[in-house]
Amino acid sequence: MTPFRFRLQRVLAFRQVQFQVAESEYHQAETRLHAIQAQYAALAAMKSETRNSVARLPIVAGRILEPLTYWFHWTETEAYRLMKLEQALKLEVQKRREALVVAQRNVRLLEKLHDNRHAEWQSAFDREIEEIAADSINSRYVRDRL
Repeated sequence: MTPFRFRLQRVLAFRQVQFQVAESEYHQAETRLHAIQAQYAALAAMKSETRNSVARLPIVAGRILEPLTYWFHWTETEAYRLMKLEQALKLEVQKRREALVVAQRNVRLLEKLHDNRHAEWQSAFDREIEEIAADSINSRYVRDRL
């Protein structure tokens, strides 16, 4: 009786490592996306707060408005940059998600093959044990008759 040995065990281990790497890359891309979204939300909140602060001023001097105009222009440029970065990161997250699904599928396929082969081996092992037990009983029966 030979012990169970899955010939593709190294391939399965490699595929599991690939899955872990794909999962890690997916989570990193997702984290970067959330960070950009948080920056965008913070910028929008800062812009809104600045607008409200200026609106509450009783008198607005021209020397305040000039740098404010540049600042609002910068916020628009920064918002556009963050929006483009967010779009690129959404595509990357989608790509990483697809790679994760493929890696997961590969692992599941090999695990299922492993389980099937183990079940076949177990069945053959059980038959062999039954044959040995039957031979033992038959030899005992023959010995007792003599």
